[in-house]
Amino acid sequence: MKEEEKQNKKTVPMKGKSAMKKRWVYPAVYLSFAAVILTSVLWYQNDAKNTENNNTPDSALEDNGAAVPVSLTKEVFQMPVSDPEAIEVVKDYFSPEAPAQEQEAALVFYNNIYYQNRGIDLATADNKAFDVTAALSGSVVKVSKDPALGFVVEVKHDKGVVTHYSSLASVSVKQGDQVKQGAVLGQAGENAYDTDAKIHAHFEVRKDGEAVDPVMAWDQSVAQLATAVDDSRKEMKKAEEKKAAEEQKKAEEKKPAEEKKPAPKAEDKGSKDTKDTKDSKDTKDTKDTKDGKDGKDANREQESSSQSAEDTNAPAADDSGASE
Repeated sequence: MKEEEKQNKKTVPMKGKSAMKKRWVYPAVYLSFAAVILTSVLWYQNDAKNTENNNTPDSALEDNGAAVPVSLTKEVFQMPVSDPEAIEVVKDYFSPEAPAQEQEAALVFYNNIYYQNRGIDLATADNKAFDVTAALSGSVVKVSKDPALGFVVEVKHDKGVVTHYSSLASVSVKQGDQVKQGAVLGQAGENAYDTDAKIHAHFEVRKDGEAVDPVMAWDQSVAQLATAVDDSRKEMKKAEEKKAAEEQKKAEEKKPAEEKKPAPKAEDKGSKDTKDTKDSKDTKDTKDTKDGKDGKDANREQESSSQSAEDTNAPAADDSGASE
């Protein structure tokens, strides 16, 4: 009985062991593990990339956590008209670096005085009215009517930047309104300040209250414009300081040679004084000697005259003696 059980045990096949003995099993297991690892790596990289994209500066949160409209972070300055193709610049910004001919063309004649144009004047070729729009989103801080400029609208932006719109025949906004880029602010018209421009719109860009060339603003964000203006002002200040130093140096070189000579020495001055004193003394001595001599001669002549007179009046002693 025991022998039969032993025989049966020997003849029962081990399915697991027989399967492991096959050559294709181990390569298949390795390939399965490799596939799992590769899939995990790809999934991790894709997830990390998505996370990085969600943390870009163009997100809806600033560094301080305040909510900001996503559209504002991508805005750049645009021409303040609804149809840029139909508009042309009829008067440019007055630039100190521009040639004399361009500077002359950027002057405005008003009340017998020439003024520098602090912005650009926009008009159509057929001198027709057109809509004036916001060059950038912002807050309307001024709406007024000027007797010389017509209606005026000013929109405030970040970084101390303000856009100015004038020579408007009418306005479509009021102070305190929040306007989006491209919103109609008013309609172009005429003004008394620049009658030669006829129907037009005057546009300015100001940084910290000072007008800058609007050409600098085109296709630039507020932050980019502010940085460019600050850098330009620093370079201008350096150039002015350098020019002032050069002019001062030239002025010092042009001073007369006498001013550069050292003061006369004390001994030279003393010698000169001694000489002058000696000359004066000699002159005085000569004069005194001459005067003394003349006086002495006069006294001698007077004494001789007196003696002669005495001799004449006195009796002759010898004659009397002779008579005796």
